[in-house]
Amino acid sequence: MEKNWKLVGAELVYKDPVLQVEHRDFHFKKNDEVGTFTVVSMKDWAVIVPVTEEGRFVLVKQYRVGTRSVAYEFPGGALEKGEKPEEGAARELVEETGYCGSLSKLCDLSPNPAFMDNTCYLYLAENCTKTSDLSLDPFEDIEPAEFSLRDVENMILNGEIVHSISIAAYGAYIALLNNVKK
Repeated sequence: MEKNWKLVGAELVYKDPVLQVEHRDFHFKKNDEVGTFTVVSMKDWAVIVPVTEEGRFVLVKQYRVGTRSVAYEFPGGALEKGEKPEEGAARELVEETGYCGSLSKLCDLSPNPAFMDNTCYLYLAENCTKTSDLSLDPFEDIEPAEFSLRDVENMILNGEIVHSISIAAYGAYIALLNNVKK
């Protein structure tokens, strides 16, 4: 299927510190036509599912300007230039929660492959303990809190957790648990 598509041109339409938008022209062999597609490029990022020694999840509560609402999410953020995903995950976990834990990779996600080209790396942090104060960016206002598995599931179902990547991270965690139990 991939052989049917050939990139034949690209034009930068918009760029700022967070994202860039390109119009990419692809020749589609099946109909011998060229189509223009909009692609959004952003930094890769990591999201962490932190679980304490007592089996509680650490979520962060923060205001999100996109939805103009307060949301609960798993901690995470953009990778810095040259930073490996696991390093970024460990850094974001400490910065946003003050917790440290044993990291292992859950999976990689493409947030929306229809028009985005970045990757989100999902990690599990086990046996998390509070080791430091938060180290927030200038426009972060974050409150970490611990929740039970049942709490997290109810928060997803009642709309308190709406961040799609956080819900996907939770799903990957549950898939890992189910796979390990077999």
